[in-house]
Amino acid sequence: MAKDYSEDQLIQWSTAELLEKELGWTCVYAFDKEVLGANGTLGRTSYHEVLLTGRFRKALKRLNPWLTDKQLQECVDRMTEHISSQKLMQINEQKYQYIKDGVPVTRMKPDGETEEVRAKVIDFVSPGKNDFLCVREMWVYGALYHRRADIVGFVNGLPLLFMELKNHDVEVVDAFNKNYRDYLDTIPQLFYHNAFIMFSNGLEARVGTIDSKWEFFHEWKRLTEQEAGNIELPTMLRAICRKENFLDLLENFILYDHSGGRTAKILARNHQYLGVNQAIEMYRNRQYLNGKLGVFWHTQGSGKSYSMLFLSLKIRRKFEGTPTFLVLTDRDELNKQISDTFENCGLLGNVKAKKFIASSGEDLKTKLKGNPSFIFSLIQKFNDPKAEPIYPDHDIIVMSDEAHRTQNGIFADNLMHLLPTAHRIGFTGTPLISNDNITARTFGGYVSIYDFKRAVEDKATVPLYYENRGEKLQDLKNPEINDEIAAALEQAGELDASQLAKLEREFAKEVHLLTAAKRLRLIAKDFVHHYSNLWTSGKAMFVCYNKVTCVRMFNYVQEYWQREIKTLEVSIAKCTSQQEAQEMKRKLEWMRETDMAVVVSQEQNEIQTFLKWGLDIKPHRERMEKEELDKAFKADDSRLRVVFVCAMWLTGFDVKTLSCLYIDKPMKAHTLMQTIARANRVAEGKTNGLIIDYIGIVKALRQALADYTANPEGGTEGNDPTIDKKELIKHVIETIAAATAFLKEHNFELDGLIKAESFEKLSLLKKAANAMCETAEIRKSFCTFASTLLKLWKYLDREDITSEMKQQKDAIEAIYKELQQKRKHADVTELSVAINTILNEHLEVSSKASKAAEPRRFDISAIDFELLHREFAKSNEKNLMLKDIQELLQERIAQMLAQNPSRINFYEKYQEIINDYNQEQNRATIEKTFDELMKLSRNLTVEEKRYIREGFENDEQLSMYDVLMKDNLSTKDIKKLKAVAKKLLKAIKDQLATMDHPFDKQETKASIIITIRDILWKELPESYSDESISYYRDAVYNYVSQHYGCIA
Repeated sequence: MAKDYSEDQLIQWSTAELLEKELGWTCVYAFDKEVLGANGTLGRTSYHEVLLTGRFRKALKRLNPWLTDKQLQECVDRMTEHISSQKLMQINEQKYQYIKDGVPVTRMKPDGETEEVRAKVIDFVSPGKNDFLCVREMWVYGALYHRRADIVGFVNGLPLLFMELKNHDVEVVDAFNKNYRDYLDTIPQLFYHNAFIMFSNGLEARVGTIDSKWEFFHEWKRLTEQEAGNIELPTMLRAICRKENFLDLLENFILYDHSGGRTAKILARNHQYLGVNQAIEMYRNRQYLNGKLGVFWHTQGSGKSYSMLFLSLKIRRKFEGTPTFLVLTDRDELNKQISDTFENCGLLGNVKAKKFIASSGEDLKTKLKGNPSFIFSLIQKFNDPKAEPIYPDHDIIVMSDEAHRTQNGIFADNLMHLLPTAHRIGFTGTPLISNDNITARTFGGYVSIYDFKRAVEDKATVPLYYENRGEKLQDLKNPEINDEIAAALEQAGELDASQLAKLEREFAKEVHLLTAAKRLRLIAKDFVHHYSNLWTSGKAMFVCYNKVTCVRMFNYVQEYWQREIKTLEVSIAKCTSQQEAQEMKRKLEWMRETDMAVVVSQEQNEIQTFLKWGLDIKPHRERMEKEELDKAFKADDSRLRVVFVCAMWLTGFDVKTLSCLYIDKPMKAHTLMQTIARANRVAEGKTNGLIIDYIGIVKALRQALADYTANPEGGTEGNDPTIDKKELIKHVIETIAAATAFLKEHNFELDGLIKAESFEKLSLLKKAANAMCETAEIRKSFCTFASTLLKLWKYLDREDITSEMKQQKDAIEAIYKELQQKRKHADVTELSVAINTILNEHLEVSSKASKAAEPRRFDISAIDFELLHREFAKSNEKNLMLKDIQELLQERIAQMLAQNPSRINFYEKYQEIINDYNQEQNRATIEKTFDELMKLSRNLTVEEKRYIREGFENDEQLSMYDVLMKDNLSTKDIKKLKAVAKKLLKAIKDQLATMDHPFDKQETKASIIITIRDILWKELPESYSDESISYYRDAVYNYVSQHYGCIA
């Protein structure tokens, strides 16, 4: 590897340079330069030392001028000593408390007695007054081994940052597996004080803590919430290592969670840090906000509860006063869960959480009249609309976890009446639905947004795959259930018997169809077949239509489960393969020990209600009351693996090992998103969650289509060259020239890469690789140039190579290797997920079934069309997959047509494709249709972003421009027309803003038409005839009335 592209030069040196020149750190290269001794390079007397005593003492004296020499030594001893029996996490937590709150030292009082006081070790108020040091290639000696750390970052002599760096063509995970884990064993003292651990190859970077498994090392992609995101190392350095941010994270965004009998060190993720700090700014300006701190929308599974802790932690540390935090939920189990989390993370001191939980409405009011640090309550305890308002002399900060929507906002209104001066922030895992005025009036608009798609991209949640198995029931002529039932069920929430009866009377036909015994039995049989074939995947939750159906489904599943066990026993007896027999025996043991349970809320007269259905609810209710089913279901090693629910546990209940969610209940909007998010939690070894749909929720699950470029293998094969040296050198020069010209043809200058330095070189390298994989043809062409060059290069002697040739070859080779790395990464992230979790399991499941096809699975978090394209060639069931993709495209087209009527040609094209498909059902036609759908999808993606290329600020302006557009316009006229479109749209929207129902009244309609006419007469280019003005006036009015009529 050429020096310019080596880890040391391209990654490590560039990192140190950015830290020093841009972020103000002092940088030292220690490898063979460090001089030991008190006055040496780092002030270390031994390579065993990791705390830089001289710098630490100097900072202590500066921050605590009152310290004596004896007290200084006491501080040093406290920060370096530990008990031999302590584990690394225990040592790290103790040192963190010293760093954050000060080192305890003994001080003599005037009366001769001693007291313990705290000596500050870091100035969190003025970050620039601290000593930030970056050391490269630092030797650290352990008891038996010597290791050299790539970069260690010190603040006031404390080793708080550890970085392991790799070359750009090496996987980042290698830094974790091959280096970091070894360092933990061989030089553990380097991590006693550590706060942040970073791994990177320059192009990708991850950050985590000493407790993190690889799955929990996260990217840090954004400096602000609005950015698209960049996973490269410079972004992480600028975001985390900026002095203010570094100390902010250190002080306010690290927790030690002692839940479950073990300690986990929690570092805020990028979206939590940005979101909480935006909420902090709202609180800082609270006097102007009338109590509304905003809505904190971070998608399910992205750490919303921890964000609440970080927010309360920072407010308590950084603002004067003693605020009371009122944490609201709407269910007892959620209230206990969030209060336990606060307790286990140390925010309640040494007091148990139950002391902070309001036991009744009166107890809640009593607590609010005092000044406790925290109160945890159900929002239902705000049940007195006539209660006397409370006006405390301190801030009350209300943090509501989805509770504000309960009972149509009645309790939220009571809350605002009782606490008129409180500051309110609402936490939600789903976006506000269009008619959700309760949330807006209680909390205001969004303060932070971290949506579903971005969470998957950031690996904060695992991908979710969707599989529609309802088609297996098509012999029942299962209709599409209308949205009215879904809306009614969602509005009703957890139904009692009378509410359910009312709905059944109103929609009797649909309810009876969904709960028909024949249908439920078919679903139960399919569930047993499906889940038992996924027996190594994790736990399962089955969502039923109502409580009665939960018990009925439980009974049916038990019946078919025992049948499946007997079938498996017969198969084992007949099996002639030892390996296969062993695998089936393991599965048999798993099936025999698997426990299942019904989890539904209580209701009055439930015993009689279930008896009428021939069911006994008592044994199920006994389990729910006497056993801790929630803890059992969450425990990885518990045999409780399947639960049947209808409303409970669908929101706010986290089971990381829940992999399969079976849905047989109509849902939509935020209820659906919260429900499916049960399966997207990150867990060790878990690559995805799977949503199995029996009811037909496909339209609500469709996500944005991904336009993904293929990266097929490049390269060329051939014989070794046998021509003479002159010809060989000529070929090399020509190949370099061809590759350089090819890069230039695609808007990349090789010379720029050669001359670039530091992170600019890395950025240009990525740019070149992206340019070369724009299409399969481009990539293959470049790889042919590069592989030919490298093959010829091997036969050159050193004297044949000029400096210029060497630089050009090194740059071309670096681009080539980056392309290979892209391919390798794609293999890991795409093929392992797609083939191993979709195709292989799919084929195994379907191998025993008649020749009827198993349904395909679709990634509903980010549908990757190139992945589907590759899978298509291996699948025998292209009809089914094609059908679902057509549904996706049809929805996408419909949305675009609603925005811009000029795009009707896409709809016509789609109809043409489908007609061709219906006419020819042979294999070639299906594949041709799929390819055309793929192209159409790409066109739609490009079209959606066209407003940017056309120079508009948004799609509305583009739509107006398209309405006014005509053929054969000059460049000058096009430029003028764009200005007209912007001006006309603004004038119309300004006018609409002053009108009430403008399209319902003749006089307001006339006023709008006159405005349109006047601007068109005055502003349109001269190439538009006078006669055409009326046509365009009507076209604009029709577009405006259709697009703005429902919102004006």
